[in-house]
Amino acid sequence: MQNLILLYRKHALFVLYTLVLILVGIGLYYGFGYKHLPKIGIYSIFISLSYIGFAYLLKNKTVPSVKLPFNFSLNYKILDWVLFSSIVLFTAYHLWFLGHVPFISAVKILDYYKIAFIRQSIIEHDSSTIKYISAFMIKGIIPFALLYFSVTNKRLFYLIIPVSIFYAISLMQKGLVISIMIPLVVLTLINKEYLKSFLYTLMAIAGVFVLVYATNPNLRATQEEIRAEMEKNGHLYLQDQEISVGASFLSASDAIYTRVFVTTGLVSGYWFERIPSVYPYAKGCGYHFLAPALGCNFNDYDYSRIIYDATYVKESKIGLKGTVTVANFVYDYANFGYYGLFYSAILLSLFFILLNILFNYEFKWLVSLNALFIFWLSSGSFSTLLLSGGWIITLLLFLLFKNNLLKNS
Repeated sequence: MQNLILLYRKHALFVLYTLVLILVGIGLYYGFGYKHLPKIGIYSIFISLSYIGFAYLLKNKTVPSVKLPFNFSLNYKILDWVLFSSIVLFTAYHLWFLGHVPFISAVKILDYYKIAFIRQSIIEHDSSTIKYISAFMIKGIIPFALLYFSVTNKRLFYLIIPVSIFYAISLMQKGLVISIMIPLVVLTLINKEYLKSFLYTLMAIAGVFVLVYATNPNLRATQEEIRAEMEKNGHLYLQDQEISVGASFLSASDAIYTRVFVTTGLVSGYWFERIPSVYPYAKGCGYHFLAPALGCNFNDYDYSRIIYDATYVKESKIGLKGTVTVANFVYDYANFGYYGLFYSAILLSLFFILLNILFNYEFKWLVSLNALFIFWLSSGSFSTLLLSGGWIITLLLFLLFKNNLLKNS
């Protein structure tokens, strides 16, 4: 048993990703029976064999110390304030750029469709810089900062946590409120600090509750008031009964449960159903970073949006834009079929081994800082998570603050 525990701790990321594949498989089976399970089965075999191979080839490897050609001394007090200030200043600037605090604006509105358009407007604007920095902040910088300050600087931690939760709520996505707290929750569970873990989880749940209240007019007004407001705006009101606060929160909880255990695999099935029978393999044009080099128009192969429009016809007709994001290996399948599954497995398994080496197999930090991204592989491409989804940023921050983090832990 002791050997199994040690083996798990050494290869925790691969174990976590195996759980992700199981979740995707459950959703696939729920929606399509056994039809598409062979695809995930083949991919699972590919990644297992390649991971074992790389683990053997790179065993006992370590990251060598880098000696700079000049005297460079890190002043962590200054770096701490730079990290703290970057979060506060960008949060203020982003909300100024949007011109309002979205969830506060939503609270004042009784029209479901107008609330949906507010959520859409948060990302549907013409500033790529804001989009990328916001993604870096909410998916990489803020989760790292919360974990880091909780260990090294309690004063800044207590100051930054309300700002971070407020910003996550402002972006009006329940998953973001939860995700920024995950590294903290994981770290405290590993440290057996169960009261702290409970409190951080409670904060995330409170944030979800705020969003449930903001996005559900039935919690703030009667059916007649909502119907009158929507009909005035030319929108059809379909709600036929009052929903209590408790019922709405349970509905949100059920949505999160469904998102984790069903939707992650179900939407992958939507892609498998249409590729290549309806839409051809993209042959590299489905990668945003690669399409220009291949002379492709990425929009012609942006299957996440194309399949959304084909699946959610009603929403598309009224102007709502969305994406059907799927597990990382499905993007590779959409580009090169079964060959895509093969190279996807090789790249990701090698990356897991390199992460083990980078963190020197330190279980606590390896899992705390990477578990969130492992889960996000269930609904995002590896390249997107790495380049613009905050993963690289998190790893760079770990390297920069590593000495101070380890010294205080």
